[in-house]
Amino acid sequence: MINKLIPIIAPVSVFIAWEAIIASPKLFSSGLIAVAMILFILLLKLNNFKIKSKDFWLLSIPPFFFALFLTMFVLFLNSTFLQHFLVLVGAVSLYFYLRHFYNFLFQIARYKPLSLEGFSSYFSIISFLLFAISSYGLINFLNIKLYYLALAVIVASFILSYQFFWINKIDEQHNLFASILMSILAVEFFWSMSFFPISHFVVGFALAITYYVFTNLTLMHFLGKLDKRLVKIYISLGVFCVLIILLSAKWL
Repeated sequence: MINKLIPIIAPVSVFIAWEAIIASPKLFSSGLIAVAMILFILLLKLNNFKIKSKDFWLLSIPPFFFALFLTMFVLFLNSTFLQHFLVLVGAVSLYFYLRHFYNFLFQIARYKPLSLEGFSSYFSIISFLLFAISSYGLINFLNIKLYYLALAVIVASFILSYQFFWINKIDEQHNLFASILMSILAVEFFWSMSFFPISHFVVGFALAITYYVFTNLTLMHFLGKLDKRLVKIYISLGVFCVLIILLSAKWL
């Protein structure tokens, strides 16, 4: 019975932790730990505490990373309204993902085909965006050492890329190679963009767009759908968006 309620209990509990952080930013560390523990325990309960399940862990990565990175991101918003709105949207998004997850595990007849694939892919990209902005924010406001965050970028981009290609049915050998490549590209762009004297929001968006373009082009290649027209479209749109963001930004 409790498994059926987890898609509701988890986002509500995480939402309360987020609101506590918004009300008192000093609770950030405790709130972040609470968010991680809530999701970890409830997701394990959803799988009946069976830890030897690769598929389960890979399906759990998107909501887990999304919640953690959103917790970090909220600290860098100046508007209280935006903070409340964002955590509300985040909680609702978690509910829908976990509802599809529950149906996939226990009520397959109610599961909509490709629901987890779609949600998972969106969560991965959004999680990377939140992580990128938060990382640059940590550099700007807390003077965190760049190489510490570079290591975090390597780990986060590898895990998110691996999960992204896995959920899209890419075989293990190609997945590992592509995920390593994505993590290398991500940390190189992260390092170079960190020297831009602009807002962490701007440079974070630019990095996320770059990551999105490369991961999708790689996926298209593995699926046999890549052609010159798609390459030109993705590259052109990516470069255009990055240039617009950088050129319209207020340089510090």
